[in-house]
Amino acid sequence: MRRTAMHALLLALSIAAVALAAQSIHEAPPNAPANGRLAPAAEPGEPLTVSGVVVDTNGTPVAGASLYVYQTDREGYYGVKPASDNRNPRLKLYLRSDAKGTWSFQTIRPGSYPNSRIPGHIHFEVSAPGRASKIFEIVFEGDPNVTDRMRSDPAFSVRPVEKNGQVSERIVMR
Repeated sequence: MRRTAMHALLLALSIAAVALAAQSIHEAPPNAPANGRLAPAAEPGEPLTVSGVVVDTNGTPVAGASLYVYQTDREGYYGVKPASDNRNPRLKLYLRSDAKGTWSFQTIRPGSYPNSRIPGHIHFEVSAPGRASKIFEIVFEGDPNVTDRMRSDPAFSVRPVEKNGQVSERIVMR
């Protein structure tokens, strides 16, 4: 019986390892800009400017970090309605942090998925040579769907939206 339980555990760990390996990080081209537009200027929705810095655990800027960001439109769709495939989002952008580790983009506030209690969010995939990759979502303070669990879970960053539509994020790479 012990041997069977051990085999089941090893099988489960192997499946988990394969699943994690399959979650590859999208890598920005080497010449990607530090600033850009995620949503087209004519995209309906509340305008946002999201900016920040990538640093190491000592607070030193990480230049050339790859950022892949994507989100839904204001109605909560990743594709052209009714399509909503987060593996092929319509609103996406590749960036590289500049020499000071900074980056920014213009977008609109994303909507919640239709008929859900999931808060509007922006996905981030961040990587840099010699550092652990970081995958997380920015959710917005004041969204009624933000939970206490999200506030303590490193997979989420609960950020305020300033009156001028500014959102700031500090990304710490380990």
